Amino acid sequence: MKIKILKKTLKNIFIKHGLNKFHAQTSSNYILKAELVGASSHGLTRLKMYCNRLKKKLINPKPNIKIKKISNSIFHINADNSIGFVAADIGIKKAILCAKKTGFALVGIKNSGHYGLSSFYAEQAVKKN
Repeated sequence: MKIKILKKTLKNIFIKHGLNKFHAQTSSNYILKAELVGASSHGLTRLKMYCNRLKKKLINPKPNIKIKKISNSIFHINADNSIGFVAADIGIKKAILCAKKTGFALVGIKNSGHYGLSSFYAEQAVKKN
């Protein structure tokens, strides 16, 4: 129950800093997951940093994220300075879809920031084979 309350609180903090509900939810999920696996260095301790970067306009709360197809297996994402969790989440989901179709995927992301623990994204790919 306390986890549910914390997740809602994190989401509301991100919304108050200008993120839309989906981006706030995504960011909150990754921060909380880091805390739960014992990686506090990538969890709640980073919240203030993200909020400060949003206030200073170093993170774009309303990014226009563009995905460019290079080939059937290669994509490039311009994250428009979005919060890193969102860009990385989009990137890994795109990579998983591509790899399922072609057997291989490469997704490059630019104009994004810190995205938490890299293992969370690799873990998603492993779970999808």
